[in-house]
Amino acid sequence: MHASHGCAASSATWARCRIASKRSAARAICSTGPGGTDPMASSGTAIHHAGHFRLFLRYCLGFVLAYLILIGSGLYLWAALTEQGEDQQIRTQLQGIHHLLQARYADTPQAQWPQLTRLLQTQFAYPVRVIPMAEAPHTLYPQSLQHLEQGGLVVTDDAHFSYQRLPGSSEVLVLGDFSKPDKADVAWYDSPSVDTLVMVGIFVIAIALPLYFLVYRLWRDVYALGHMALAIQQGDLAVGAPAVGTHLVRPLREALSRMATQLQDVMEGQRILSQAVAHETRTPLARMRFALAMMQVGDEDPEGTELLEGLKADVTRLEQLASAGVTYAQFGRSLRISTQRLEVAEVFDALDQRLPPGGRVRRLRFLPSHQRTLVANRDALLLALGNLIGNACRHAASEVVVSASTVEQWVVIAVDDDGPGVAPADRERIFQPYVQLQRHPDGFGLGLALVHIIAIKHGGRADVCDSVLGGARFRLLLPDA
Repeated sequence: MHASHGCAASSATWARCRIASKRSAARAICSTGPGGTDPMASSGTAIHHAGHFRLFLRYCLGFVLAYLILIGSGLYLWAALTEQGEDQQIRTQLQGIHHLLQARYADTPQAQWPQLTRLLQTQFAYPVRVIPMAEAPHTLYPQSLQHLEQGGLVVTDDAHFSYQRLPGSSEVLVLGDFSKPDKADVAWYDSPSVDTLVMVGIFVIAIALPLYFLVYRLWRDVYALGHMALAIQQGDLAVGAPAVGTHLVRPLREALSRMATQLQDVMEGQRILSQAVAHETRTPLARMRFALAMMQVGDEDPEGTELLEGLKADVTRLEQLASAGVTYAQFGRSLRISTQRLEVAEVFDALDQRLPPGGRVRRLRFLPSHQRTLVANRDALLLALGNLIGNACRHAASEVVVSASTVEQWVVIAVDDDGPGVAPADRERIFQPYVQLQRHPDGFGLGLALVHIIAIKHGGRADVCDSVLGGARFRLLLPDA
């Protein structure tokens, strides 16, 4: 579809078109039909991340590893401090064995020592050897070798071997390697490596299991409070505070509950005030309009005629302001919207037909779109796009272009103009209610605020950036359902 004609509607005509559609749009957005969507349902996954198991791995696994490192460091330090005591204990245990073996070798002729060694080997779980003194390992300290020559017991630093000279000979009795016992006589679960693994596993389970259940309870309570906060964000201030079982998050639950109650009181007060102001304002305005219609000013009094027309214009502006304020309040309080699948071409046609000819001539174009459909509330969408187009026509120099496209998961409807644009510092503030960067006789500062509210109620957003035409590009981003 390509529609081009004079955008041209005057500012007053645009204001009448927007005000006429606000009441029906506000009524439509507050009801939920069969095709309605719930913002809570669509955004509930924002809180549901990977779950408590990934949360446990992310935070508690590091704690477990740090705990194991501290335990290992402590054990290593303790072993270093008690190393001499352990060496003395091993030496004491080996003295009796060596004494018995020396007595056995002393009662056996030296020629039969090889047979005796083979016999003893079958009775010990670790190697038993007899070697010449000259083959004593050179890794021993000189004082250890001297002690060995004098018949003393020598144990290596790693406590894997013991040496002692057999009396009356130049032979040395060697026991060990104690770290490698006979595998046939030792069960697999008696291995030091298995003992280490079992000990580490017990430590990990003892630490991780309680932490897992603690994290699960915290995650469950925080997840429930997150749903409550999301409901408050969506405007459901009457949401009840969920029950929590963790004492750590109970203060947060009470704070959220009090905040929701206070916000509900404030919003209810604002609602009553806005309705009262609108009602009390419309009644005298209606009387003023009726009185102005009854007033007659002669043609000979042009100054009186000008004053009368000015009063009529002021009354019309006040009526529009009251209607716009009520419409904005209705959109802000609404929790749910009813949506349906709409044809983009049909939406553009409806907008094109709403633009009456007249006023300053500007070229308004609706570009053909590859995006054929979108899901939205029709009346609310037309109101938002009408506000964007009206704003663009007021500030454009000669051209306004409306287009639709798909960017990632968003349906983007853009309104470009060749006007002065919007400064980066004002691009967030411009969507706030009653904010006008430039005073305009037909503007109240609620048009873009309504666009922002309508986008939020659809689960989307509105923003502004630079346009390829040289002015501003206002974008309405809706979920691509």
